[in-house]
Amino acid sequence: MTRTAFFLAGTPGYRFALHHRPDTPVRAALLLLPPWAEELNKMRRVLAHAAQAFAQAGFAVLQLDLLGCGDSSGDFADASWDAWQQDIRLGQEWLREQHPEVPLIAWGVRAGCLLGQDLAWDARLWWQPALQGKTVLQQFLRLRLAAELGQGQRGNTAALLADLASGATVCVAGYGLRQGLSDGLASAQLNAPDQSTLWLEVQTQDAPQLLPASERLLQQWARPERISAQAVQGPQPWATTELEDCPALAQTSLSWLQQQRGQRA
Repeated sequence: MTRTAFFLAGTPGYRFALHHRPDTPVRAALLLLPPWAEELNKMRRVLAHAAQAFAQAGFAVLQLDLLGCGDSSGDFADASWDAWQQDIRLGQEWLREQHPEVPLIAWGVRAGCLLGQDLAWDARLWWQPALQGKTVLQQFLRLRLAAELGQGQRGNTAALLADLASGATVCVAGYGLRQGLSDGLASAQLNAPDQSTLWLEVQTQDAPQLLPASERLLQQWARPERISAQAVQGPQPWATTELEDCPALAQTSLSWLQQQRGQRA
């Protein structure tokens, strides 16, 4: 397996990319659709380990820092939902050029599952998908409210949303947030996929089950046969205080990928 770091020309600036290329013939190519804000920082090690495991099994992976994230151009306050969607298209086009004869799989994590839904994919791998962007935004803004409360101030979500609507930059846990990103996220919701999809959730209990909200949505979609949904046991690395790994996510995903490509798990 070979890892190559490089930059792709974005709009504006550049995007940092990391390509994991198998030493064996490529079975499929995955594009990582990353989680939101601090969740991405907490999961970078988990995602790197998973990408390496996928590549060692014959699956190419492209990890891409979106505008304002990681080593890409700009600050978080420069990002917009439209710009992030364009970044996903950029990564998809690059992967298709590099691996034109193999299936292209969207590997979405948390809020990343809401990105690129209008693009053509051959399959989807979802890790703890966010069902509605509005909920992700509200949870994010609560971090600001909690910090204010610790300083003896009492704010509310409505006031923060009003600030965003006025064009102001709202600082949340060190991230500058503007309307172009908040509005796009707030309007995004998870849609029923047309392709074969693995939906994975993580629960800490010994007998993990899908969240009730996930079950309701799957029932609303009539839980088509193309969606395989299950819960695995382990820590939730995007939410833990210390950096944690969850091997079950990568292991279950790899078994599904191998089955998709007609390989022995």
